[in-house]
Amino acid sequence: MNVNPLFSADHHPVVITPAGDASRAALNEYLESERGRLQELLLRHGGILLRGFDLNGPEDFRDTTERLGARAFDYIGGNSPRSRVSADVYTSTEYPASEVITMHNEMSYLPKWPRRLFFYSHIPAESGGQTSLANSQDVLRAVPAEIVDRMRERKINYIRNFQSDIPLGKNWQTTYQTQDRAEVESIAAEQGSTCQWQSNGSLRVSTRCEAFTAHPQTGQEVWFNQAEQWHPTAMKPAMRAMFEQLVGKGNLPHECEYGDGNALEDEALTLVRRALDDNKLLFDWQRGDLLMIDNILMMHGRESFKGERKTLAYLSAT
Repeated sequence: MNVNPLFSADHHPVVITPAGDASRAALNEYLESERGRLQELLLRHGGILLRGFDLNGPEDFRDTTERLGARAFDYIGGNSPRSRVSADVYTSTEYPASEVITMHNEMSYLPKWPRRLFFYSHIPAESGGQTSLANSQDVLRAVPAEIVDRMRERKINYIRNFQSDIPLGKNWQTTYQTQDRAEVESIAAEQGSTCQWQSNGSLRVSTRCEAFTAHPQTGQEVWFNQAEQWHPTAMKPAMRAMFEQLVGKGNLPHECEYGDGNALEDEALTLVRRALDDNKLLFDWQRGDLLMIDNILMMHGRESFKGERKTLAYLSAT
């Protein structure tokens, strides 16, 4: 197999392509015999793209991820709108094609999150639709030290508002996969969250998390939060104003503040977004591509696109 850089920097993801035989049998043999090396590559580069192999559809995708040692991570409490395609395989997201999803570490708004993410390009977009990437260490180094220090000291509080009478975002029944209020409270408590029920049946869930984490194998501290993405300033001003007129300020589906309850500074979030943009990595999907990333080392997002696009996802606990 050929192993080459996907981007220019040595610590960014690599791409593996067949030197000859592109069959699934040849790929499976390679994955088995080179398991140790693949782990080393992932730890060094944060991501590995398998390209040019005979991978056709969700079942091939799931089989390959499990040959890479993946074990499904439960998405109960997850924020992104997804649909199940087959066992443990989901659509990557169902946000509108016109919208950019900014880069983030999957489920960093909860104390527990998947260790690895797998994406499969079933149908590449006509244009755009790249899965954007950024090295979490690069982002941490790019954010001004005073902002990092404040976030480290104060932590981040993520707030989800599930409205009972206005269909904004996922409802709590879909998010927690239950119709039972007591079960929601139990799940939320296990996830380190607190629930507040409103008199009209709306639910407010708050979760206080660290803004950074250390990689368990390298010990290196990395950027690991979604503060800029959850904060109201992430929305277009006109859309934010319209929604706040409907539900009131502080009641958007996603809100974010410091862990001590103080407001995050708009100026700080502007600098965070600049750091993310400055470190964004883009590659164009090809049909049959399979991308594996370390969810701690590598952030991901999605660019807007035109045409049909179908990218599948598998979240792994290992």
